[in-house]
Order: sequence, then structure tokens, then C-alpha cells
Amino acid sequence: MNSKKVIIILVFISLLFLSLIAYLTAIEVYYRDDYAQSAYNHRNIAEESKILRGTIYDRNAKRLAYSEINDKGEQKRYYPYKNLYSHIIGYTSDQYGKSLIEKTANADLLGKNNIGEIFNFKKLKNGKLSRGDDIHLTIDHNLQKRTNELMARYNGACVAINPQTGEILAMVSKPDFDPSTDALSLNWTNLNENENSPFLTRATMGLYAPGSTYKVITSALLLENGLDGEIINDESGKVDFYDKSIYNAGKKHYGETNLNKAFKLSSNVYFATLGSQIEDKYLKNIAKRFMFNTKLDFDFPYTKSKFQTNSMSEMDCAVASIGQGKTLATPLELALIASTIANNGKMMKPYIIESITDENMKVLSKSKPEVMAQPIDKSIADTIKDMMLEVVNSGTGTNAKIYGIDVCGKTGTSENELTITDESKTHAVFIGFAPYNNPEIAVSVVLEYAGGGGTYATPIAREMIKTYLNNH
Repeated sequence: MNSKKVIIILVFISLLFLSLIAYLTAIEVYYRDDYAQSAYNHRNIAEESKILRGTIYDRNAKRLAYSEINDKGEQKRYYPYKNLYSHIIGYTSDQYGKSLIEKTANADLLGKNNIGEIFNFKKLKNGKLSRGDDIHLTIDHNLQKRTNELMARYNGACVAINPQTGEILAMVSKPDFDPSTDALSLNWTNLNENENSPFLTRATMGLYAPGSTYKVITSALLLENGLDGEIINDESGKVDFYDKSIYNAGKKHYGETNLNKAFKLSSNVYFATLGSQIEDKYLKNIAKRFMFNTKLDFDFPYTKSKFQTNSMSEMDCAVASIGQGKTLATPLELALIASTIANNGKMMKPYIIESITDENMKVLSKSKPEVMAQPIDKSIADTIKDMMLEVVNSGTGTNAKIYGIDVCGKTGTSENELTITDESKTHAVFIGFAPYNNPEIAVSVVLEYAGGGGTYATPIAREMIKTYLNNH
């Protein structure tokens, strides 16, 4: 064998070794947690069986998930409220793995983030670790339960946030499922094949056109650029772009319309007309400031909300300005938009784990409110806040009125794949907050294929707000 062939073989073998090193490095750096938490990792299953999994509580110490040793000496996970927390707590199963809080907080629930356990200082019982640590959520059980009842007839999602802190107060996604081990074993195939995707956490991962609720962001852009004084003469209830037209809901026409009137009555003609006259870079910039196309600092599975990033035509700008086209938002994003207006233009980092405690109730870690972004300044937020108040007082959102409480809101009617053949199959959307003077709760409601937001989504938001404020 000549030296040239030897060199070729050595180079080939070296490349194989380099490929193997790169592969092992990628597993260690990027996929370590996935492999460690895999349902097929039998070492983990055996190890976890020796630790009594920690308990999960709501903000008022109501027990939402816990583990006990049954008569057979086996550890069993219990979910006393069944479906109610399937899209927050998720499930843990030797057969199917873990999801949501059970997955993201797995190390804490096993006590593996406890420094005492790491150095073997944690109390032992019969040679086994006694138990994992407990998770205390920011969720308000009464609000979660009431929201779930309100959503009984619908698919979609609702989110409630404390706008001053970022605490998630309630988060309901429909359809849902029973997360208990027995129910999963019985229904796993049907759940996976169900066309309504019951495993999808719509509140944080479902993407919907925000419809007219996006006019909150468009209004902020108009105000920033001194266009709030513009008046549009809406004589026909439509605005034409080449061979396409954008209509007001119900093809209504409003005559001479300024920003306040357009916002209160949700005029597509007004916002599409002015939106089409703005350079796309400004539309993209304010969407990014409101965290579209941006990673959230949120330790919970979510999907980025989306705004068009490629070159936008005049028609694209018009459509985006009214929350349609390629603009897509999660219900979480919609709640964050509402909370930003409620909180003087500051968007707080959302969080759902309030604290972690050990078996002696010693606090191991505690979340603190943090500002995640400030998309707009206070003066802009205050102006939009006043307009949202008028929407509820005398505009499209009057179904959100609560006696003795000033509620602010914005309705939305969102087109989707079904509205092409049936105009009644729109998503109903609403965002809002209350009380006006010192907002304590901001909400978003998205009802799939339900119809107008002012008719169907708004009453649900009203009851969510009323339930929370009546108990605080």
C-alpha cells in the first residue's frame, strides 16, 4: 500500500473521530436534558421511584398535584382536579414521560436542585431520599376553576395576569384531558389522533390572528408618529387596495373618523388606511418591541408570536395594522399586550412558579417581579388606556361592563382558514384589564370559530375579572 492511500485512510479515520466527537458534544450541550428526561430512560425511572415526588400548590396553598405510596408499595401521582390543570401542571408517566410543570420543574420536584441533596445532607429514610421539594404556583384556584367553567362550550384559551407583577393568575386551554396515569393509558391513542389536539396548550402555544385587538399596538404607533390627529372619511365602509378591499365589520360606515372614534368602534377602514401609509420597518419595530418574533423570558413551553419579517406591500401593511394576514399571537401574548397598557407601558416578565419549598416548608427559591420590556412610554399607554375605557363604556366592548368597576378592553374578530367559506366562523377575541385606576388583573380570551369578540369573548372576560376582584 503506497503512502498516498495510507494518508487517505488516516484522513478518513480522523474525520470519523471528529464526527463522533462533534456528535457526543452536541448531545452533551444541546440534547442532554432531552435524553435525561426521556420516557425511555429507564435509569431515571428507577431513580425517581426512590423519591416521593413533591407536591404542587396554588398561590393559596391548595393542593393541585401530589404523590402517595399505594397499597402495593408503589408511588402514584394524584391530580385531584383532573382536567383543570392538565395544561399547566401537565402529567408525569413512566410510559409517556412528562409535560409542562411536571417536566420543567422535574429536578425541583425530585429535590435535585436542593443543595442539601447534592451533598447528601438531606434526611434519609430506609436508605432512600425522603421526598422532593414542593412547587407553589401563582395560579388562583378559584379563578382557574371559574374560567374553566366559562370555557366549557368552547375550544380556545384564556389567560389572566397580574399586570403589575407578571404573575399568571389563571390559564385555561380547551380542549383538555385527564392527566392521571390510568386515564392516559386508556386514552393515549385517541388523544394523539384527536383532530382538536387536546395535548396542545393553546394558552401559550396556540397561534391566532389577533384581529382588532392588535389595534392597541397600531394605535401606539400612530400616537408615537403624531398621526393621531388624522381624520378619515369613511363613506362606504371599505378601503380599496388595487384589486382587494378591506371592510369594516358588518360593512358599516362611520363617516368622518378620528383615532378615538375608530378605536371605540373598531374601524378597519381607519386603521388599514393609515397603516398602509406607514413604512413597514416601523410596523415591524413596534411589533418586536411588544415581543413578537422574540424569545420570552418564561420558563414554560410557549410559541413565539409572529409578525411578518420580509418586505411588506401597502396591502400587507394595511392588513397587519388590523391584526390579520401573517400576524399571529398566542393568548399569552395578547394578555401581555393588555398588561403593558395597564402597567404604564411596562411589560412584566410572566411567571407561574411563585416559590419552591422543601419538606419543612423552608423557602429554597422565590420569584420576583421583573420588567421584561418597555414597548411604549407612559403617556402613550395612558392615552390608549383611556380609549380602552371608552370601548367598554360605549363602544364594541359594552358586554365587559361591571357595576362599580371601570373596565378597559378591546374586542377582536379574527379571520382564519374557515372564514374563506363561512364568514361566521371567526375567532372571538378580547383583551382587557381592571380596575382603571389601579389595574390588578389583565385578561385575554380567544374562542375558536365562535363569532364576534364583543358578543362571545367579552362576557367571559367580564366574569373572569369580576371573580378575581370579588375575592381580593
